[in-house]
Amino acid sequence: MRSPWRSKGRRRAGTTVLELVVALVVTGAVAAAGAAAFRSSIDRRAQLMTRSTDTERSAAVRALLREWISAGTVTWPPSATGLAFTTNAVNPAGAPGMPLRLFIDEDAGTPEQGLTLEFRPSPERPVDRREIDADIMAMTVEYLDADTRTWSTADGASAARPMAVRLTFSAAGDGDDRLRRLPLTIVLPQASVAGPPSAVTGETP
Repeated sequence: MRSPWRSKGRRRAGTTVLELVVALVVTGAVAAAGAAAFRSSIDRRAQLMTRSTDTERSAAVRALLREWISAGTVTWPPSATGLAFTTNAVNPAGAPGMPLRLFIDEDAGTPEQGLTLEFRPSPERPVDRREIDADIMAMTVEYLDADTRTWSTADGASAARPMAVRLTFSAAGDGDDRLRRLPLTIVLPQASVAGPPSAVTGETP
């Protein structure tokens, strides 16, 4: 005859179906929570990498524009459709002192889009363009008058004596790229403006 105590002890050593189901549910919940946290971590890392890449690109564009403009001569009177200048710095034109124009290319028929540099390598060759930043969809160019110390666009700066130029960019979806939204201000040396004496100094020839 079997002892009831041994039989009861064997039942305690086993696992019931209910206990197995509960264990599986708990394990699944923990695994799901861990997978969600892992995906969130991966997404966050991807966002940070994208923001870092955008910031680095914006910094490179700003440094490039500052180098070109500060080492060159702004054409005066100013262009109403961008910023015209020449530069002695290394540039896509491949030659120092070549006229360049920085503007926003909105023509869907051209391969370049956004912030674009335009130049003509020689009178015999067609105009060449190089895309600088396709995400920049608008640019405001302002000039600081050395006499009045006020900023004005090309329309109101033709008779000014510019001492600095300020570029302000905007792009669709640039909410995370704070560097791009910051105005780029470049001080112009006294000899960095080219044009007729009356247009540069406001004096009557």
